[in-house]
Amino acid sequence: MRLVSLKPQAPPKRIPRRAQRYPVRWPVKTINGLAVKDSWVVDISTLGARLETTKGLSPNCPVEFTVLLPAGDKELVLSGRVVWMRPIFTPPGRYHQGLQFYTPNWDLERLAQESQANPK
Repeated sequence: MRLVSLKPQAPPKRIPRRAQRYPVRWPVKTINGLAVKDSWVVDISTLGARLETTKGLSPNCPVEFTVLLPAGDKELVLSGRVVWMRPIFTPPGRYHQGLQFYTPNWDLERLAQESQANPK
């Protein structure tokens, strides 16, 4: 007969993030070639981004999106895959998507830092 401990187990420790996230509010112009309105990049890192949109994207699907940078004169096209999607309940009908880029984009860190230093 084998005895099993009924002591509560500690939850597993979280693995630290591999890249610094930066809160931003960059407008998204297109997602997978389709024009979108009222969609935003709400945080970004060199490895991925979180989008807030009116349409949910399926996990593991490829995604390409165009972002209007804060200066207003440059667009940036980013691509990766959807890692997770969650509905937002306030306001209803909106979604957060976690995206992982296919390759690290080190310029994004500089752009995010500039965006924080010079908010509109």
